[in-house]
Order: sequence, then structure tokens, then C-alpha cells
Amino acid sequence: MKYKSFLFLFFTFFNSFSQNGNTSYQFLNFETSPRSVAMGGDLISIYDNDLLISQKVPSILSSEMNNDLSFSYVDYFADINIVSFSYAKNFKDIGCLSLGIISADYGEFLSATEIGEQNSIFSASDQIINFGFGRSISNRINIGFNINYFNSSYESYQSSAITSNISSTYHNSENGLHSTLLFKNIGRPVNAYTSDNEKIPFEIQLGLSKKLDHLPFRYSIVYNNLNKFDISNEYSLNSFTNNNSGEIEFSDESIAKTFLRHIIISGELNLFKENLFVRGGFNFQRRFNNTLDSYAGLVGFSFGLGMKVSKFRINYSRSSYHLSGQINSFSLNTNLSTFGI
Repeated sequence: MKYKSFLFLFFTFFNSFSQNGNTSYQFLNFETSPRSVAMGGDLISIYDNDLLISQKVPSILSSEMNNDLSFSYVDYFADINIVSFSYAKNFKDIGCLSLGIISADYGEFLSATEIGEQNSIFSASDQIINFGFGRSISNRINIGFNINYFNSSYESYQSSAITSNISSTYHNSENGLHSTLLFKNIGRPVNAYTSDNEKIPFEIQLGLSKKLDHLPFRYSIVYNNLNKFDISNEYSLNSFTNNNSGEIEFSDESIAKTFLRHIIISGELNLFKENLFVRGGFNFQRRFNNTLDSYAGLVGFSFGLGMKVSKFRINYSRSSYHLSGQINSFSLNTNLSTFGI
């Protein structure tokens, strides 16, 4: 009972500071798990010791993750490098605790005036320090929360924020059904970039995954932004020329398309007794927002591989965010107990 009371008070406190509308701090939504990226992003409805995903979904932290260590590297656009580290330790009668760090280095930039006079070189970076907690409250239900300290520096603009994710995961190993409800990015800025009232990208997500009975395959469906139905992008709406006024106008989206923007679908095929995984996913929102009218390509699609080699689990993903390029992600996971540590 004391854990339920604590979580209720914790959620109430942070929810009083949560924000909606146009938001900053989008780095809080960045995916560090190649497995999640390969399956379209926001893979929240799993329960199989994926420590990198627990940085966003703390309720999947369990005693089986004790002494797990994970590292990931993302080769982002324009030579941007993003690295992530996470470690978990289980404490009997308390729960599983985790520590994670995510760091992005955007490189160096040339400062110039409005007329092109070059001034100096400046850098930009983001960092997140993540503390997570998860525990089981029944044989099939886990709860968890994390606290994130976000720090950002863009030239002379600096900002910090404190946020939290709170989630609950249902897992049934008998029929392979998993489901998670996630309250994401509850919090507020500590120091804003400017004097404006900048907002945290608060979001509610619901995910479900199911492993098939007679095939080593798991499918996943995620519904994002339960708290907001219309998440369309004004720059991707259909435009037409008004024959009477000659002006360009925008047509409203159908309800079906607006609904599909919330959906991510994906699948994971397990081969050779959990030694090889083949993954793929499709993100409707990414497809609708980032394609060109003349050519859509593979925007919105992603794929990846996972394999177990000796005491290590290696994951790779490649995701098409835009026609201008694709993102490659790598991760290495192990358990220190296998090395006698």
C-alpha cells in the first residue's frame, strides 16, 4: 500500500507542472535503443530485460536485470554523435534501480552576423542523467518511475529541466501478451533557454505486444499521444489553389489519417533459439510528416538485427527518417555477473 500511495503523490506533484502545446526539450524523446528504433520507435510493450528501453519505460525493470550493463551509439545526421550508458542493480524487498546517461555532441558551428561576417566557433550539446526504479506488485504487473535531469548548451543559450516517466506494465509469459501504459515527460524546466515559458513534451502512450503461439514472432502496436488527438503538422497538410481568390489554402485531414498518425506497428522474428532476431517497423507520423510529394521512398520504415554472441547481446538498426539520410544505431549489452563481477 505504501508504494501505491507514494506513486500517487509522486505523479500528482509532477503532473501539476506538466505542460501541453508547443514544446522544447525534444531530446527527451530521443531513442537510444537500436531495438526500439528498428521497430519504429517508442517500443514500450516488452518485458524481456532490455535495459536501454527501461530508460524510457521504468516499469520493465526487474530482478532479472540485476548487474546488467548496456552501451549504445547512434550515428545521427550531419556527423552528430549520441552515446548512452545504463546499469541496473536489484535490491531485495526494494526493487530494481538503474542509472543511465545519454549524451549528444552536435559538433562545432561557425558564428556569423546577419550580413555574413564570421565571428567565432561555438559548440552545442545535450545530456540526460536518468535514475530509474521498478518493482513487481503482482505476478503479472510491474510499476516504475524514473527521474531525469536534462542539461543543454547551445552557444550562449543554456537550459536544464527535471522530468519523470511513470509506467505500468502487464506481462503474461503463458500467452506472450505484454502491455504498457506510460506517462512520459512529466516535469518542468529549471532554467529556460530564454525568458519565454518553454514547455516539456508531455505525452501518454499505450502499447501492446503479443507473441504468436506457433511461430517465433512477436508483433507490437503503439498508440502515441493519448492526451492529444490532432498531432498533424501544418507543413505536411494537403494544399490547393483557390480558383476564386488565387490563394493557396490547406485542406483538413480525414479522421482516419489523423488517427493513423498515432500508430506505430512492428514485428520481431526470433530465430535459432533466441540467438538471432530480425526486426522491422513502420511509423505513420514519420511517413506523413517527412515524405515529399514527388517521392516517398522508405521514409517511416525501419529494420534491424539482434544477436547473442558469447556473453554479449549485440543490436543494430537502420531507420529512414527522411530522404536526406538514414540513422544507424548500435548497442552492446551484457551482465557483469557472467564475468564474476
